[in-house]
Amino acid sequence: MSSHPVLPVLDHLARVIGATTARQDTSPTPCADLDVVSLRRHLLGGIGYFTVVLADPDGDQRPDPRVYTGPDEAEVLVTAIGELSAAVRAALADGFETGSVRVPALGGTFPGDYVLSMLVAEAVVHGWDIARATGQAWQPDPAASEQAHALLVGQIKPEYRGGAGMPFAPEVPVSPDAPALDRLLGFAGRSPRWTPTPVTKGD
Repeated sequence: MSSHPVLPVLDHLARVIGATTARQDTSPTPCADLDVVSLRRHLLGGIGYFTVVLADPDGDQRPDPRVYTGPDEAEVLVTAIGELSAAVRAALADGFETGSVRVPALGGTFPGDYVLSMLVAEAVVHGWDIARATGQAWQPDPAASEQAHALLVGQIKPEYRGGAGMPFAPEVPVSPDAPALDRLLGFAGRSPRWTPTPVTKGD
């Protein structure tokens, strides 16, 4: 069975999620309008979707990744990430990378290696969101950030950015000499220097 860059990223994501506390659930994140618990729910929807896709690449039945109605505690997401990692390993053993995969949420059928790159991008960017919001380190392999960046460059069109209901914020300018993660974050509409706004308590 071959390995894949997504596996260490998922392991890293699980560690970051597992280290969050309930008191941080309402902390803001770099992902616009989402606090920690809202972003966790977003990840649970996406991870559930990818787990089904990996297990049944040709299937017609897919959950809606935008709708998650189950429990959203940190330990639930850690368990879901573990199940997804197991699904990745099983899919790799079955030659998933070289096959075709139905991904209705994205409007069609895609190569397996492209789908895995989508998962890398989701995990790297949102892993940084959670880590930055909760004061944790996030240092994925630069190769994973490069892979995610290359995917998003082909996916994110100018018309998908900014404005109400748009899935991506405007690109944040980042030096072409910046680290791979910073360049990825800037393209994904995040400032690599983002920090939570301190809460000012009243008298």
